[in-house]
Amino acid sequence: MGFFCIFTPLLKSITVMNISILGTGFMGKKHKSILEHIPNVYINAEIDQHQNDQPAIHFHSLNHFLEARPNTDLIVIATPNHLHFQHAKTLIEHGYHVLIEKPFVFNLEQARILQEVSLNNNCQVFLVMQNRLSSVTRFLQELVTSGAFGKIYNIQFNAFWNRGEKYYIKDSWKGKKSMDGGILFTQFSHLIDLLCHAFDDEFNVLFKDLSSFRNFSISEIEDTAILILEGKRGSKVSINFTTAVFEKNQETSLNVIAEKGTLKISGQYFNEIIFQHIANHSEEFSIPPTSNEDNLREMYLEIFKSLKGEDNCAIHLNDGIPLVTLLENIYS
Repeated sequence: MGFFCIFTPLLKSITVMNISILGTGFMGKKHKSILEHIPNVYINAEIDQHQNDQPAIHFHSLNHFLEARPNTDLIVIATPNHLHFQHAKTLIEHGYHVLIEKPFVFNLEQARILQEVSLNNNCQVFLVMQNRLSSVTRFLQELVTSGAFGKIYNIQFNAFWNRGEKYYIKDSWKGKKSMDGGILFTQFSHLIDLLCHAFDDEFNVLFKDLSSFRNFSISEIEDTAILILEGKRGSKVSINFTTAVFEKNQETSLNVIAEKGTLKISGQYFNEIIFQHIANHSEEFSIPPTSNEDNLREMYLEIFKSLKGEDNCAIHLNDGIPLVTLLENIYS
């Protein structure tokens, strides 16, 4: 193929980066695991109300951390969804660079507030959208931007997942409308972001149906979203996302039908080209798949470059505006 590149996950001669993690639940632990395997990175604070197995770096509240004010290059915000905006705003106002887990905000007003406070405090705001850095996403984006597809007629996006009683634990924030946001924020925001990012288009909502079939008794949010969108360039998009699949995930897939070619992406981690037939491109090719851990590592290396003032591909707050715009339109 030869027309797309995969950046090496190695960073030469980086100074020590002090990283703090706000929220040490499932996602906080995942970030910690990635950071522990990057050279010259030191986790110097873990902030959570629960007990911690490293008392020397544990802070029992955000206020406790802010009072101590340890020397920190970046704070990872991995708290429950509804706390992301306020935690980010508070930390930026105290002069910290932040990385916000999905969803970074629930609406455009919150995004604009973060834009303003980050500008006023000279802070960088990064977003966890690591799927943008996968080899398959880069391949798809290159096909779009190079014009290899020609006019894109139809995009079909399916994600058939299971989230049930093991996920929506009683008394948890998960599944609470005001705290969770909905499956397009919590479960499928990476996929909606891929649509906005890789196809570089603005989409209007022609039809939407947000329903709950299986989880109505354990969750306040929908478990199924069926959407029809239209891009400004005329592409039609059909989306069928659900968390109501029986017992285990079934599939995640993207089909692109275009003037000069057809493409299907699928795989357990949405990292495999299942079908490709594009004009002037060989049908026999290989794209080395990258795992979610690979993508998260690459995300951090690009963030470190940005913090050092080097050329980078870090994902900043402004890069997420198309995503939150579309989600706000869908949920309005």
